Amino acid sequence: MDQDQRNSKMWKSTGLYSTKELLDPSVRRLARAILRQAVRDMLMLQDSPSGEPDGWEKDAAQWFFSDKNDPGSLTWICDILQLKPWMLRQWLSVYHQSHHQKREQMVMELFRSLRPSMN
Repeated sequence: MDQDQRNSKMWKSTGLYSTKELLDPSVRRLARAILRQAVRDMLMLQDSPSGEPDGWEKDAAQWFFSDKNDPGSLTWICDILQLKPWMLRQWLSVYHQSHHQKREQMVMELFRSLRPSMN
């Protein structure tokens, strides 16, 4: 394994974990699950008994646009999944400007891209 491959399997943290350790596959699964749930919270209306959204979208929006890098943050998730936060934020912008049919396709493609690779 060359140095670039080793580095791509390393992960950053705020001190809870050693940055010298190889990334455990369970951490990648957790990161994908957090991101999928944040997307769902951001895009899917959560109906309350009153018929009003429950506020999940607001919490998810704050998470998506925060620059924190703590474990569980968007920056942390992106480091683990080798994504760029600005690309996900741009994806959200395009999503909100798209028509309903395009939105469904975009979500399916995003979730498909977050599936674990078979490699």
